[in-house]
Amino acid sequence: TSGSTGRPKGVLVPHANVTALVDAVRDDFALSPDDAWTCFHSAAFDFSVWEIWGALLTGARLVVVDHWTSRHPEDFHALLARERVSVLSQTPSAFTLLAAADRTGGKLPALRLVVLGG
Repeated sequence: TSGSTGRPKGVLVPHANVTALVDAVRDDFALSPDDAWTCFHSAAFDFSVWEIWGALLTGARLVVVDHWTSRHPEDFHALLARERVSVLSQTPSAFTLLAAADRTGGKLPALRLVVLGG
């Protein structure tokens, strides 16, 4: 996180905090090994902790989104359909672009949960 200094610095996230995050929502979100999650965000962005560990701690499949695809909403939409992604994490601005692609890209029948943050 850079805060107001503009100089990036790491922040330690204890293992217990990561498992507590997933355990807190596992039942409410019905997270299961049948899910497919995306790893859309850079590992330098804290949202990636949720994406990576959410999938791993629930036995789900993790679809790693390459940089090119993450920057082209139509290609990302096609990946979501092809990989049958069911759990998607997005920033509101990225989701707005994806929603525009969704209007022309067809349905995403597997998608059941969208988590917004960042």
